[in-house]
Amino acid sequence: MPAQCQSDGRYPAASGANSDPSSPFLTPPDPENKKKRVYKKRKATNTIRKEQKAVLEKEIEALQRQLDEAKLQALAQQGEASYNDQEVENAALRNSIQEQHVAMAQVRALLSGHTQQNMSNIRPMETRICLGINREERLKVLHALRGAKLKEAKRFLCARSHELNPTTPYFQEERCETKDGDFCIARFDITPLCGVKGGVRAVFDAVLQSAFNAEIIISESSGNITVREDDDMNDEHVTQMRLVSQTSSGALLETNLVQFAEFSCHDNDQDGDKDEDGYAIVATDFVDQDELYPYRPRERARRDVTAALLVTSYVKTHKNRNSLEREEGDNERVVVFSRLLCSRICHKDLELSSQAQLELRETSIRYANNFLKCLQQMLGLPKAL
Repeated sequence: MPAQCQSDGRYPAASGANSDPSSPFLTPPDPENKKKRVYKKRKATNTIRKEQKAVLEKEIEALQRQLDEAKLQALAQQGEASYNDQEVENAALRNSIQEQHVAMAQVRALLSGHTQQNMSNIRPMETRICLGINREERLKVLHALRGAKLKEAKRFLCARSHELNPTTPYFQEERCETKDGDFCIARFDITPLCGVKGGVRAVFDAVLQSAFNAEIIISESSGNITVREDDDMNDEHVTQMRLVSQTSSGALLETNLVQFAEFSCHDNDQDGDKDEDGYAIVATDFVDQDELYPYRPRERARRDVTAALLVTSYVKTHKNRNSLEREEGDNERVVVFSRLLCSRICHKDLELSSQAQLELRETSIRYANNFLKCLQQMLGLPKAL
């Protein structure tokens, strides 16, 4: 069909010259006149996360303000209409305090869970101790460990008691059973000893005497017959205690411990009595392997102990009732006995009755109390409750 002419007699213009965008005769765009695409620069991932974090923090602050307002409204509506603003504020404060207690309980739960899971593993101040048969070599090994053991024991006890009042009694103990059936105890206590004649040195000497007579003390305090298998170390600085006890049910309990001790005097003493201003540090750890006194896991239960003991002295001030005047005797020097003890009883190679296991556990629990009572008795002090 021939193309129709326009009114002026001309045919329609070629498609390349047609400027009507709806015309079917459009020509492709000129490449030279094509606009370049602009790519937007992408943000770094950490920048995006920072922005998201800032937005979320603002939302949290807003929600927290709304929550606080809702709490105040709820507390105000719970009481009677006659409650004044002060009572509402007190209720809000009590609620806030309870929230803090819950938060502290959650923190304590985390710490207790950590203790329960790791108490049977490496404990504070624990060192692997292996002793051979030669007695001179055994003594050399122990003396080589002494300095590091005492330094670590003092550092740990100072850190553990940093925020506590040294002249006020404190006691904390945790007990648990591991997945292997071991019974573990972790104990920390601070005991002020008032009226000690001789100060820190007297307490230190009493601790050493307790180590030398450990089997007698355990037998008398617990009623369990205890014998000592070692008799070759009568050293003030290093003492080995290889003890075997028999409970009333017939179960045997063996312990192989080494005690490291040191007494230090302060040089800046003004009264001339250095003993009272000094300090004593004692570290106790169990022997992992002993060729001279080997463990008998098929015959005896085993008790491992890691402990640290720090003896210091402080001046305790007694305030008068009017807190204006002080009389002679208001200031008293108090010897402070700080102790950490971790013990474990294991008997996986023995078949013990429930009664025998219970008796072993009670023996381990009573041991720490009996030691302190014996110490107070040797010093001529009233026994602790």
